[in-house]
Amino acid sequence: MNKFIKAIAILCTVTAMHAGAQEITLDSTAAVVNNDIILTSELNQATALVKKSFAQRGQNIDEISARKAALEGLITDSLILQMAKSQGIDLTDLQLDEILNQNAMSNNVSVDEYLKRLAPGLSATQAREQFKQSLILNEVKRSRVRNRIAISDTEVDLLAKNLKKVGSIEPRYHISQIIVPLSARASAQSAQKAENIVAHIKSRLRNGDDFTSLAAMYTQGNLATQGGDLGYMPESQIPAPFLPALLKAKAGDVVGPFRSPYGLHLIKLIDVSHDAVIPIKEYDASHILLTTSIIFSDEAAYNQLNALRDRILSGAVSFDVAASKFSEDPGSAIKGGNLGFATPEKYDPRFARAMVALKEGEISMPIQSSFGWHLIKLNKVKLDSSSDEAYKNKARDLIYRKLFAQESIIWEQELRDSAFIKVQDPALVNARIDIDQVANAK
Repeated sequence: MNKFIKAIAILCTVTAMHAGAQEITLDSTAAVVNNDIILTSELNQATALVKKSFAQRGQNIDEISARKAALEGLITDSLILQMAKSQGIDLTDLQLDEILNQNAMSNNVSVDEYLKRLAPGLSATQAREQFKQSLILNEVKRSRVRNRIAISDTEVDLLAKNLKKVGSIEPRYHISQIIVPLSARASAQSAQKAENIVAHIKSRLRNGDDFTSLAAMYTQGNLATQGGDLGYMPESQIPAPFLPALLKAKAGDVVGPFRSPYGLHLIKLIDVSHDAVIPIKEYDASHILLTTSIIFSDEAAYNQLNALRDRILSGAVSFDVAASKFSEDPGSAIKGGNLGFATPEKYDPRFARAMVALKEGEISMPIQSSFGWHLIKLNKVKLDSSSDEAYKNKARDLIYRKLFAQESIIWEQELRDSAFIKVQDPALVNARIDIDQVANAK
């Protein structure tokens, strides 16, 4: 919700009170983030979700830590959505319908049922808007962070050789972390302040405070809402500075602090497992591509592919004949649309998501990628765990995931560094939670 609409919402809440009406709790501003307002009702809802998430993991969190973590997540989301709006990034109703239809189909439910499962307790309109915002958030973050990542063939070859040497078993570490933000160019005063905070956290841990609750209190961004929990990570994906200490640690140990370009890290080792390396999945897919232009709109492309899909499903025409006749991808059209075996990472992310959601022999609804509109048919899936190419694909994926996680934190921190943030939530203000920030502060 933008600032104007939220202001109207507050005004309407006030004016809705009249003689004889039941008492209505007024909505108010919990925080100001640049040109956006986070409402108290939004913060209350987000806080409830944080507490529910912690409870489902069997973890405890106090009210203030949960509220602060929830606000951290809302601030980050607000900044990303404001960036998307300023750059004209949005989803049309047609694009949103296409994604919803594809997701619902892959879950064997109707769109209405999918939205109910996605956002229990919300109306269909609210759930649809929430789903749209999550798509935009993920797309903006993915595209911005991906542009920051460079992976060399040398890195890939070296890790692939190590993976092959390790064989089919690789340790996986379930870890949680607390990050005290500290930029690489921080002053000596800022560095000392961060070190004092780390010392205070370690003191609280020695006195029996819960690690996840402290992670929610002291970590910035969406990681705070997870209590710092990173889940299970393969040994090859663990950042190099953390690994030596983790190799010596026992379950329950807290190690660190470790310095990184974006802060000081305390790492808790929750568990270690030795699992088989997941084989590489390769997908043999075919597609039909239609590109849009000034005179051929998204809606026209969608409708034409949808009609073509109906003809294929009815048996009026085969997929390969239709691809040969209609597809605007000349390289695959001459092969009946066939793309051959490849890993999902080699495709446009939206194309890849739709492809992996299919069952063998299934044809997707029309989906849009950066190249145009597609019908996708999944022909076959195979597992490959022994070839050199499989190890290289695995190595590239592990390196990408590690760098994506690291660069995501840096990117979010840079967004925060250039933002104006003012907390007005009484509970957090009274608890002296310090999130306020002046734009362009260093």
